[in-house]
Amino acid sequence: MKPISKILIANRGEIALRIMRTCRKIGIATVGVYSDADRDAPHTRYADESVYLGPSPSNQSYLNIQKIIEAAHRTGADAIHPGYGFLSEKAEFARTCREAGIVFIGPSPESIEKMGLKNTARKLMQQAGVPVLPGYDGEDQSDETLRDNIFKIGFPVLIKAAAGGGGKGMRVVRSESEIDAAIESARREADKAFGDGTLLLEKFIESARHVEVQILGDQAGNLVHLFERDCSIQRRHQKIIEESPSPAVNQDLRSQIGEAALSAGRAIGYFNAGTVEFILTPEGAFYFIEVNTRLQVEHPVTEMVTGLDLVSLQIDVAEGRSLPFTQNDLASNGHAIEARLYAEDPANDFLPQTGKIIKWKLPEDIESLRIDTGVEHGSEIGIFYDPMLAKLIAWGPDRATALRKLGYALRSTVIEGVLTNKDFLVSLLGHDSFRNGTAHTGFISDHFDELRAPAGSSLLNFSVIAATAFLFHHWHQSDELQAGLPLVYRNNPYRDPSVKFLVEQNEIQVTWKNTGADFYSYSIAQSEYSVELLDFCGDQLRMAIDGIQYRFEVTRSDDHFFVHSFSGSIEILKLSRHPLRHNTAEEGTANSPMPGQVLKIMVQVGQKVSAGDPLILLEAMKMEHTMRAHADGIIENILVKQGEVVGPGQVLVQIAAL
Repeated sequence: MKPISKILIANRGEIALRIMRTCRKIGIATVGVYSDADRDAPHTRYADESVYLGPSPSNQSYLNIQKIIEAAHRTGADAIHPGYGFLSEKAEFARTCREAGIVFIGPSPESIEKMGLKNTARKLMQQAGVPVLPGYDGEDQSDETLRDNIFKIGFPVLIKAAAGGGGKGMRVVRSESEIDAAIESARREADKAFGDGTLLLEKFIESARHVEVQILGDQAGNLVHLFERDCSIQRRHQKIIEESPSPAVNQDLRSQIGEAALSAGRAIGYFNAGTVEFILTPEGAFYFIEVNTRLQVEHPVTEMVTGLDLVSLQIDVAEGRSLPFTQNDLASNGHAIEARLYAEDPANDFLPQTGKIIKWKLPEDIESLRIDTGVEHGSEIGIFYDPMLAKLIAWGPDRATALRKLGYALRSTVIEGVLTNKDFLVSLLGHDSFRNGTAHTGFISDHFDELRAPAGSSLLNFSVIAATAFLFHHWHQSDELQAGLPLVYRNNPYRDPSVKFLVEQNEIQVTWKNTGADFYSYSIAQSEYSVELLDFCGDQLRMAIDGIQYRFEVTRSDDHFFVHSFSGSIEILKLSRHPLRHNTAEEGTANSPMPGQVLKIMVQVGQKVSAGDPLILLEAMKMEHTMRAHADGIIENILVKQGEVVGPGQVLVQIAAL
């Protein structure tokens, strides 16, 4: 096979950029593709050439096989790398590339097809001697048959989409009352995400770990594994922390699970990069979950401990080259941990968030830290794609060192303008169960209240002091002063000046007085603070509070202040002199928390509801979200229709109190 000279990357965001960087290193030209939403995105600009695919919805752009093939022909690309997600596990796409004379950088269409349906994959793995969980993978998909098999398997049972992953079409059923709703929602979500509502059932293992093995094969039949990754830390059945090696895997188990992964790969004649996923029980038994026939989001942790570039090796295999090593040549060195930074609200069931990034600063000077991202200052985070912003990967000679570096890197990361899970990740990495390596897939749900504890009073008060200092340092440039409006609450000229803020739904009044030069005394509620203003440079603020120096970065957008410090990030709203109500929703209404589409209306006018009852089913960012009643009442008015697109804060349902 002739060498590849130009690769079209059929993807977007951080993975498109990551592939392009390797291509640039080895002298291969790149072609990017983009939608309306990504016209000026970093991956669009970084590529040597970029081709417009269509409107922002992925089914009109990144999932349009014909447009991608046409883009490759127009630009003379002789190969396509699918990245992950989108078309990466579509056998039809790999086959279409082959028929069009374009090299598909991935496994054969036949391998993808065999593993594309999880029910088929289960049967193949059983034949290959790979252990599988008790379950049901039959063709009869009637509700009655699924119900019967749930009872045969025994609670709890995991319902899974047969045609895809990523947590979509996945539900855990723990009681008979949950069965019907779980089947219906899993089937609908699977059909929406993958165009196939086929479901399979498996015994759900409590306190299990999610351990996967990276495999790599060439077209001559050589196949190796690149050791395991532990992906047990998940929310919504989606990974947010990954590491290699797994703290739960000893050398004997590593050998066993590695051999099982190779057996899985050989059973389907696998070549190129892939991942075999397993459930690991507390007793040390492991069971096959699935084979991901593509590069994984978390592949960097494997690269960090092996020193290999998986994308470069993928290209070598696609060109027909043999693997340059055998299993005995490979070793895992040190420890790597990855954290996924998402635009989401951990306090609201990790609901995806939208908005514009008004400040984006990544840590520097941390040894062996890698950051993969596809966003930048000014990026708009919309509703059309996965809300992952970046991956931070830290390496150390041991787990404790890697963990320390990653925690420091996250604390040093500044993101303002959109709510993220950054502080949640910091809290997670500091939890004893994670630090001692015993955390399992239920870790977040088991410890959620601890992980999402509200910011402490010191962080809140110090951030408010920083916002106040920032506000009045820049007072002479403010529009408020030019308009002749007072900036402070000071009805009595003999009283100290004050200002009011709204912080985490609490109204806080700050009073201060100048005690000499750059020294101030601040009063917040019952607390008094002695403050010395040491340095101001743009948005950078350094001051001593009660004798200890702190650094803050403050970003202002109208009356919103985003305050970052090493202890965390706080959003603060300055209240007007005659403050309006700042409730995001009036009592007696159900409001959309974000832009989305109404999938299903689950109540009718006149119906009596109780707190927690489902009202509206929304779809946003490829996931379903159920809007529930906040209190008991009677449905007074339904203000939306099925299929309607709604905006953030829009009233969906009005509820009259009982």
